[in-house]
Amino acid sequence: MSFLPFLRGLIIVLLAFAISTYLLTASLWSTFVQTLICGILIQIGYFVAVIVQVWRSVSKKSVTPKSHIAR
Repeated sequence: MSFLPFLRGLIIVLLAFAISTYLLTASLWSTFVQTLICGILIQIGYFVAVIVQVWRSVSKKSVTPKSHIAR
């Protein structure tokens, strides 16, 4: 997933989360803190997903068949 669709999705999710949190708590401060924590957790998840994808692509490229090894 490229960054732009991720950013759009992140903003939509955080807005929905903030609105629902505010409706449940009626506290701006609590809504702000919880939405900030939610955003950080989503960013950590995105970062881990990108690292795993890069790691998988590098490990697949580094494995070469034995028939291609120079003797």
